[in-house]
Amino acid sequence: MTSTRGAAAFDALPFDALPFDAKYTAIDARDARFDGAFYTAVLTTSIYCRPSCPAPTPKRENVRFLRTAAEAQVQGFRPCLRCFPEALPGSAAWDPAATLAGRAQALIADGALDSDGGGAADAGGSPDASGATGALSTVPALAAHLGVSVRTLNRALVESTGAPAVAHARSRRARGAFRLLASTDLPVADVAFAAGFGSVRQFNDTIRSVFGRSPVELRTAARRSAAAPGRVGDAPVRLSARLIVRGDLNWGGLASWFAARTVTGLDRFDKGNYVRALALPHARGVVRLGPDASGVLRARLTLDDARDLAAAVAAARHLADADADVPGIEAALGRTPWLRPLVAARPGTRIPGIPTLHEAALRAITGQQITVAAGQRLMAAAVGAVNGGAPPGNRHDDGGAPTSSSLLRPFPSAGEALATLDGWFRGPASRRRTIEDALTLLAGTPDAPPGDLLERLARVKGIGPWTLAYTRLRALGDPDVDLGGDVALANNARALGIAEGRSALSAALDGTRPWRSYAAAHLWAATPAPTPATTPGGKP
Repeated sequence: MTSTRGAAAFDALPFDALPFDAKYTAIDARDARFDGAFYTAVLTTSIYCRPSCPAPTPKRENVRFLRTAAEAQVQGFRPCLRCFPEALPGSAAWDPAATLAGRAQALIADGALDSDGGGAADAGGSPDASGATGALSTVPALAAHLGVSVRTLNRALVESTGAPAVAHARSRRARGAFRLLASTDLPVADVAFAAGFGSVRQFNDTIRSVFGRSPVELRTAARRSAAAPGRVGDAPVRLSARLIVRGDLNWGGLASWFAARTVTGLDRFDKGNYVRALALPHARGVVRLGPDASGVLRARLTLDDARDLAAAVAAARHLADADADVPGIEAALGRTPWLRPLVAARPGTRIPGIPTLHEAALRAITGQQITVAAGQRLMAAAVGAVNGGAPPGNRHDDGGAPTSSSLLRPFPSAGEALATLDGWFRGPASRRRTIEDALTLLAGTPDAPPGDLLERLARVKGIGPWTLAYTRLRALGDPDVDLGGDVALANNARALGIAEGRSALSAALDGTRPWRSYAAAHLWAATPAPTPATTPGGKP
């Protein structure tokens, strides 16, 4: 799986591609997607930062933008102690919040929040007077051991996984209880206390919440399953993650986009929620994404392996562009006269994501010169060809009784799509060669940085600027893609009197940097525009 999560959106963007004003706007918004693209040196303090640094934005006249951390150090600037700009991407210091969440999860997985009675961790408890960290039976004790406050600990966990420390502890006890139910004849009450629960009622409620079955039903299903220890098999883990977003969320806009582009066998739209299958590091999963009754965005997850929780939450956040600083972006876009009414009409507009780069690239390549519906049928054929037209091994729904989503299966990997190409593509020979070359490249270098893959894809015959721009937009969440060549966008711009022709549209979008992607999203949604079926670049 060529995952794009955690990759810098601009790892292939030349330093000089962003003008000074665009870089200054990016640091004012503290958008982490620009981290690694450039560094901010502050002349008055002799400190340099990454664009997402939480420190107050320096005055424009005191800022110098540099290409690398090494260049900043050579010029005599010291690294900021709040954002650690000298850290290497992927290192612990590069993403302190995720590192804290990872350390906390590892400790919880080792039983850090298992208490003698099973209830102290849930209740919060308090550290012992000695301040010892040997027995971390409570959330405050765990936070103290990690050197942070309870609030900081839970914030890092919620941002990374959608759930606080208590929820992770309950999930761990639930998995332990599952193993006892599956492998022993202990009475249910004994299993509850052996797994660390404080009461049978708490045990019953947690098991129903996580597995969607009573303990007795779970034991019956587990004994029918041939799953290995630690795998849930026919009893998938069900979890609900609260996805915190900054600013408004235009769920209606995202819903319309996803609903119009669903692929049979891969995803669907149901009762206001977007449902799709995911290929995760350990197993498969299904995410049901949408706002709850109180308006909070939630990812209701059904996972074959509970270890995939963090990866599934990250994929859900990417689908909904939940990490975007919408208030900062819309404040900047609102200063552009032609965009002001569009932003006011649809606050909270976000970029609909695609979980992997190879899926976004394949959709873009195959979708050229055909209608949206034809593109959907082609992708459905690819999904079906890889799975032999039969439901996948994980015969579970995203909740309760079986429905049509029990037939959902993840998008095929680049290697799987390549191996079954004869079974799902019947188009022109030239288009087939492009698809084959692209899939060969993606399958052969699955762990290469996204920027490197896009550079190599650009050299494949038949792949042009629009295909690359669309892939960057959907897979990387690139906030500054030039989509002036998109036909549907050009049609809308012409209908609204904003620009005549692609070059004029690109010039108009240049005035919105570094948020051209969001300007395009507002323009796409502004008014319906029919797309010529034979024109490339017509299907966002």
